[in-house]
Formats: sequence, C-alpha cells, structure tokens
Amino acid sequence: MLRFLAHTLEQLDLALEHVLKGDANSARFAVMLTDNALELVLHQLAKDERRERSASWKRDKVYKDASALEAALGRHFDAKLRFAKPRLPISDEEAGTISICHDLRNDVYHIGLQHEAVLPAIAALYFDCAVGVLARYKPNFLSYSPDMMLPERSRKYFGQQPYGFRAREDFQEGCRALAAQADFDAGPFVDALADHLAQLVEEQDGVIDIIATGGPHQMSRDQAVIETEAWHIMFDPKAAREAKKRLNGKAALPGKSIAEIQSWLVANGALRYSRDPVPGWRKREASLRREKNPHKALKKYRDFILQTADIRELLLEACGQVEQWIDGQIEQMRLENK
Repeated sequence: MLRFLAHTLEQLDLALEHVLKGDANSARFAVMLTDNALELVLHQLAKDERRERSASWKRDKVYKDASALEAALGRHFDAKLRFAKPRLPISDEEAGTISICHDLRNDVYHIGLQHEAVLPAIAALYFDCAVGVLARYKPNFLSYSPDMMLPERSRKYFGQQPYGFRAREDFQEGCRALAAQADFDAGPFVDALADHLAQLVEEQDGVIDIIATGGPHQMSRDQAVIETEAWHIMFDPKAAREAKKRLNGKAALPGKSIAEIQSWLVANGALRYSRDPVPGWRKREASLRREKNPHKALKKYRDFILQTADIRELLLEACGQVEQWIDGQIEQMRLENK
C-alpha cells in the first residue's frame, strides 16, 4: 500500500508539472494523469472496503450497498465515484466537476487534442479538485518493508524514515502540498471559459447573418434558424424521431408545401429553436462570467456546449452551403466578364 500511495503522488507530481506549463498539449497530459491517479484511488477505496467486509467476523453481515460495491470494483468510473462519494466524502459540486473532467479526459484520449481554448484552465481545476479529494483518502491498512524503494519523484513527500510510520499522513500532506503549489485561481479559470463561450457565440452570430442575408433568398435571422432546423428534421430520420417526441402524440404533419410544414413544426413545438438564439446565448455568457464558484462555472459552460452543439453544427453546415452558393455566383460572374 505504501508503494501505491507513493506511485499516486509520483503521478500527481508529474501532472502538476504539466499543469504549470499552461499550454494545451501539456494540459492534455495533465488531465490524463490526474484522472488516472484519481480513478486508481477510487478503485483502491472499493478494494479496501471489500477487504474490510471479508473479515471473518463480518462475512455474515448483509450490506445494503453490496451491489454498489461490486459495481465500483468493475470498469465503470461513475460507479467508483458514486461509491466513494459518501466515504471520502466528495461533495455534489466536486462529483459534478470530476464527472465532467473525466468525460473530457475521454475526449482528449480517444479523439485527440480537443477543447484547446479551455483545456489548460480545466486541467488546473481538475488537478485542484482531485488533490483536494485525495487528501481525504486514508487506507484502512498499510503494508511496508524497510528495504522498499520509493519512486524518485515521490520521496520528497515522505519526509521521515522509515517511510511506513507516517505514510498515511505523509500522503495526505503531500496532496495538500501539491494543491498549494498549483495555487488554483478561480478568476482566470472563469474568464477562460467565458471568453471561449463568447467566441463561440460571436462565430454563430456571423453564421446566422450569412444564412439570412447571403443566399439567394433573403430572410430574417429568426427564419434562418427555423429553416435550418426544420430542413434537418424533414430529411434526417434521427432528427425526425427526436422532434416526434416533442410533439407529444400530435397528428402527422398536414399540408404539402415546405412553408406549411415549417409553420406547423413551429406552432406545435417540434423545433428546439423558433427564434434567433444569440441574444439568449449572450445572457448565458454573461451569467457564466459573473460566476464566482468554479464548479458551477464549469457546469454552466459544459451545459452550454452540450445543449447547443447540434444547432451550432447545423448552422455551420447551412452557412457552408450559402458560402458555396456565393462562390458559385462569383465564379459565374468572372466567366461572364471574360
């Protein structure tokens, strides 16, 4: 167990090194290292509990959370987090941040470098949150050998010889020392998230303008958004199924013209967006920028990213089609003027 604690501190020490570099690629490694160290400790906590319950005088006892323990010993991160939550303990806000950052870790690990604009800020929050949680971990047993060699990076956190006498306390103090070195500041973190959200909103603002005014048919910004989503529903089976759920059993679409179908979709609540979303998105950006709690700020940011992902992608695609039409018109004029 001492070696396990030492390897955890070694990994966290390396994660801190990458956090402090402040660039996106280093932040990617920091997130993966932090997440792995945290997951291993959550799994070890579940193993500790299983060992405790397997004692001869406890084997006949019935535990209400037996299934939760078995799940925590499996491969799913969320089950480990749920089991550890009341035991370390982990607050609701911390658990929410950990879940979000674990999902982000999966993105950067399986897909590649993503979220470049905010990854350094999120890596810093995740590290601060993780070491704060891990500082509460206290294993219920400690194996130790006098000739045990600890990893070089971790030795500075185990100040007394022999190592095993204060290993639990040294581990907890090591986590607190790492947090102090990271010196996480919520202000720049919130600013980074709000700046990126504002950038996304401004991009979409320009995209909607192009759709509304750049194509062969001029329309309002509201109508540009309605047509973009309505066309997607009419020609994408998956989108149509989702829209049908929002109709709550209403009859099939009446009418034959595209305009009639669009009007019916709007009137019956099948569209998620029936007007220009940019003003509402700007209010969400302002709310995020005012947020002082970094955990709440991360949730607001993540909610915006997930809730608007589909419509932002559709609008970008529609904008690309308009730009292709514009390029075609320019090429046609060039050929006519030769």
